[in-house]
Amino acid sequence: MTTEDYTDETTLLKAVKQGDSEAFKFLYESYYPRLRGYAARFITDDETVCDILQDAFLKFWEKRHLIEAISLSSLLFAMVRNACLNYLKHLQLVEQHSLDHLNQIAGEEELYYWDFGLNPEHTLLYKELEEQIEIVLNELPTRCREVFEMSRFKKMKNREIADALHISTTAVEKHIAKALSRFSEHFKSRYPVDLYIAILAWLLDK
Repeated sequence: MTTEDYTDETTLLKAVKQGDSEAFKFLYESYYPRLRGYAARFITDDETVCDILQDAFLKFWEKRHLIEAISLSSLLFAMVRNACLNYLKHLQLVEQHSLDHLNQIAGEEELYYWDFGLNPEHTLLYKELEEQIEIVLNELPTRCREVFEMSRFKKMKNREIADALHISTTAVEKHIAKALSRFSEHFKSRYPVDLYIAILAWLLDK
Protein backbone atom coordinates (compact mmCIF):
# COMPACT_ATOMS: atom_id res chain seq x y z
CA MET A 1 0.00 0.00 0.00
CA THR A 2 1.34 3.45 -0.95
CA THR A 3 1.01 6.72 0.95
CA GLU A 4 -1.48 7.86 -1.69
CA ASP A 5 -3.88 5.21 -0.40
CA TYR A 6 -3.73 6.77 3.07
CA THR A 7 -5.23 10.06 1.89
CA ASP A 8 -8.62 8.36 2.27
CA GLU A 9 -9.48 8.46 6.00
CA THR A 10 -11.40 5.18 5.91
CA THR A 11 -8.44 3.36 4.37
CA LEU A 12 -6.02 5.07 6.74
CA LEU A 13 -8.01 4.12 9.84
CA LYS A 14 -8.35 0.52 8.67
CA ALA A 15 -4.60 0.28 8.12
CA VAL A 16 -3.80 1.84 11.51
CA LYS A 17 -6.23 -0.51 13.27
CA GLN A 18 -4.42 -3.43 11.63
CA GLY A 19 -1.17 -2.22 13.19
CA ASP A 20 0.38 -0.76 10.03
CA SER A 21 3.25 1.36 11.37
CA GLU A 22 3.69 3.16 8.05
CA ALA A 23 0.04 4.20 8.11
CA PHE A 24 0.42 5.50 11.64
CA LYS A 25 3.55 7.40 10.62
CA PHE A 26 1.56 8.98 7.79
CA LEU A 27 -1.21 9.87 10.25
CA TYR A 28 1.29 11.43 12.66
CA GLU A 29 3.14 13.45 10.04
CA SER A 30 -0.06 14.61 8.35
CA TYR A 31 -1.88 15.83 11.45
CA TYR A 32 0.91 16.84 13.84
CA PRO A 33 1.52 20.35 12.39
CA ARG A 34 -2.19 21.28 12.46
CA LEU A 35 -2.70 19.79 15.91
CA ARG A 36 0.35 21.62 17.23
CA GLY A 37 -0.94 24.94 15.94
CA TYR A 38 -4.37 24.16 17.37
CA ALA A 39 -3.03 23.24 20.82
CA ALA A 40 -0.95 26.42 20.85
CA ARG A 41 -4.20 28.40 20.90
CA PHE A 42 -4.78 27.02 24.38
CA ILE A 43 -1.28 26.62 25.78
CA THR A 44 1.70 28.89 25.10
CA ASP A 45 4.41 26.60 26.44
CA ASP A 46 5.78 24.72 23.43
CA GLU A 47 7.23 21.84 25.45
CA THR A 48 3.88 21.20 27.11
CA VAL A 49 2.12 21.29 23.74
CA CYS A 50 4.53 18.69 22.37
CA ASP A 51 3.99 16.46 25.41
CA ILE A 52 0.22 16.68 25.01
CA LEU A 53 0.41 15.76 21.33
CA GLN A 54 2.75 12.84 21.97
CA ASP A 55 0.36 11.52 24.62
CA ALA A 56 -2.65 11.93 22.32
CA PHE A 57 -1.02 9.99 19.48
CA LEU A 58 0.16 7.32 21.92
CA LYS A 59 -3.39 6.83 23.23
CA PHE A 60 -4.70 6.72 19.68
CA TRP A 61 -2.18 4.01 18.73
CA GLU A 62 -2.69 1.96 21.90
CA LYS A 63 -6.49 1.99 21.46
CA ARG A 64 -6.61 1.90 17.68
CA HIS A 65 -8.50 -1.40 17.66
CA LEU A 66 -11.28 0.13 19.76
CA ILE A 67 -12.05 3.00 17.40
CA GLU A 68 -15.14 2.73 15.26
CA ALA A 69 -15.34 4.31 11.81
CA ILE A 70 -15.26 8.06 12.41
CA SER A 71 -13.63 11.21 11.10
CA LEU A 72 -10.00 10.91 12.14
CA SER A 73 -9.43 14.65 12.14
CA SER A 74 -12.50 15.28 14.29
CA LEU A 75 -11.46 12.69 16.84
CA LEU A 76 -7.83 13.82 17.02
CA PHE A 77 -8.78 17.47 17.49
CA ALA A 78 -11.31 16.47 20.15
CA MET A 79 -8.69 14.47 22.03
CA VAL A 80 -6.16 17.31 21.89
CA ARG A 81 -8.64 19.96 23.04
CA ASN A 82 -9.75 17.67 25.84
CA ALA A 83 -6.15 17.25 26.98
CA CYS A 84 -5.42 20.99 26.76
CA LEU A 85 -8.44 21.94 28.85
CA ASN A 86 -7.64 19.27 31.41
CA TYR A 87 -4.10 20.61 31.66
CA LEU A 88 -5.27 24.19 32.15
CA LYS A 89 -7.81 23.24 34.78
CA HIS A 90 -5.36 21.03 36.61
CA LEU A 91 -2.93 23.87 37.00
CA GLN A 92 -5.70 26.35 37.73
CA LEU A 93 -4.09 28.79 35.33
CA VAL A 94 -7.37 30.37 34.33
CA GLU A 95 -10.70 31.29 35.88
CA GLN A 96 -13.85 29.66 34.54
CA HIS A 97 -15.10 32.78 32.75
CA SER A 98 -11.81 33.21 30.91
CA LEU A 99 -12.29 29.85 29.22
CA ASP A 100 -15.47 30.94 27.49
CA HIS A 101 -13.59 32.33 24.51
CA LEU A 102 -12.34 28.85 23.66
CA ASN A 103 -15.77 27.99 22.32
CA GLN A 104 -15.44 30.81 19.80
CA ILE A 105 -12.33 29.52 18.05
CA ALA A 106 -13.28 29.04 14.44
CA GLY A 107 -11.53 27.84 11.32
CA GLU A 108 -11.00 24.46 9.75
CA GLU A 109 -10.13 22.92 13.12
CA GLU A 110 -13.46 23.79 14.76
CA LEU A 111 -14.06 22.67 18.32
CA TYR A 112 -15.24 19.11 18.42
CA TYR A 113 -15.20 18.82 22.19
CA TRP A 114 -17.98 20.09 24.43
CA ASP A 115 -16.71 21.27 27.78
CA PHE A 116 -19.87 21.13 29.86
CA GLY A 117 -18.33 22.93 32.81
CA LEU A 118 -17.92 26.18 30.91
CA ASN A 119 -21.50 27.20 30.35
CA PRO A 120 -24.46 26.90 32.74
CA GLU A 121 -26.68 26.37 29.71
CA HIS A 122 -25.04 22.97 29.24
CA THR A 123 -26.18 21.72 32.66
CA LEU A 124 -29.31 20.01 31.37
CA LEU A 125 -27.48 18.45 28.45
CA TYR A 126 -24.73 17.22 30.77
CA LYS A 127 -27.37 15.66 33.02
CA GLU A 128 -29.02 14.04 30.04
CA LEU A 129 -25.72 12.57 28.84
CA GLU A 130 -24.99 11.21 32.31
CA GLU A 131 -28.35 9.47 32.23
CA GLN A 132 -27.71 8.08 28.73
CA ILE A 133 -24.29 6.79 29.80
CA GLU A 134 -25.91 5.03 32.74
CA ILE A 135 -28.49 3.48 30.41
CA VAL A 136 -25.74 2.00 28.23
CA LEU A 137 -23.80 0.78 31.27
CA ASN A 138 -26.89 -0.98 32.61
CA GLU A 139 -27.42 -2.72 29.28
CA LEU A 140 -23.90 -4.14 29.20
CA PRO A 141 -23.27 -7.72 30.33
CA THR A 142 -22.10 -7.79 33.96
CA ARG A 143 -18.46 -8.64 33.25
CA CYS A 144 -18.29 -6.21 30.33
CA ARG A 145 -19.54 -3.36 32.51
CA GLU A 146 -17.16 -4.31 35.30
CA VAL A 147 -14.17 -4.23 32.96
CA PHE A 148 -15.22 -0.96 31.35
CA GLU A 149 -15.76 0.80 34.66
CA MET A 150 -12.38 -0.38 35.97
CA SER A 151 -10.75 0.92 32.80
CA ARG A 152 -12.58 4.21 32.32
CA PHE A 153 -13.51 5.27 35.83
CA LYS A 154 -10.88 3.63 38.02
CA LYS A 155 -8.12 4.35 35.49
CA MET A 156 -6.75 0.81 35.70
CA LYS A 157 -4.49 -0.58 33.00
CA ASN A 158 -5.53 -3.66 31.04
CA ARG A 159 -2.98 -5.86 32.80
CA GLU A 160 -4.18 -4.68 36.21
CA ILE A 161 -7.79 -5.46 35.27
CA ALA A 162 -6.82 -8.88 33.94
CA ASP A 163 -4.95 -9.76 37.13
CA ALA A 164 -7.77 -8.51 39.36
CA LEU A 165 -10.46 -10.47 37.50
CA HIS A 166 -8.27 -13.48 36.64
CA ILE A 167 -8.85 -13.16 32.92
CA SER A 168 -6.55 -12.54 29.96
CA THR A 169 -5.64 -9.09 28.64
CA THR A 170 -7.20 -10.18 25.36
CA ALA A 171 -10.49 -10.75 27.17
CA VAL A 172 -10.18 -7.32 28.76
CA GLU A 173 -9.66 -5.71 25.36
CA LYS A 174 -12.68 -7.53 23.93
CA HIS A 175 -14.91 -6.36 26.77
CA ILE A 176 -13.76 -2.75 26.34
CA ALA A 177 -14.25 -2.97 22.59
CA LYS A 178 -17.78 -4.31 23.09
CA ALA A 179 -18.60 -1.51 25.53
CA LEU A 180 -17.26 1.17 23.18
CA SER A 181 -19.25 -0.32 20.33
CA ARG A 182 -22.45 -0.15 22.41
CA PHE A 183 -21.74 3.47 23.37
CA SER A 184 -20.98 4.32 19.76
CA GLU A 185 -24.23 2.84 18.48
CA HIS A 186 -26.27 4.46 21.24
CA PHE A 187 -24.96 8.02 20.89
CA LYS A 188 -24.45 8.05 17.12
CA SER A 189 -28.14 7.48 16.49
CA ARG A 190 -29.35 10.04 19.05
CA TYR A 191 -27.03 13.06 18.94
CA PRO A 192 -25.35 15.39 16.40
CA VAL A 193 -22.02 14.20 15.06
CA ASP A 194 -20.00 16.81 16.97
CA LEU A 195 -21.43 15.69 20.28
CA TYR A 196 -21.04 12.04 19.32
CA ILE A 197 -17.36 12.63 18.57
CA ALA A 198 -16.97 14.42 21.90
CA ILE A 199 -18.36 11.38 23.71
CA LEU A 200 -16.04 9.06 21.79
CA ALA A 201 -13.03 11.23 22.64
CA TRP A 202 -14.07 11.15 26.30
CA LEU A 203 -14.35 7.36 26.21
CA LEU A 204 -10.87 7.01 24.72
CA ASP A 205 -9.26 9.46 27.13
CA LYS A 206 -8.00 7.40 30.05
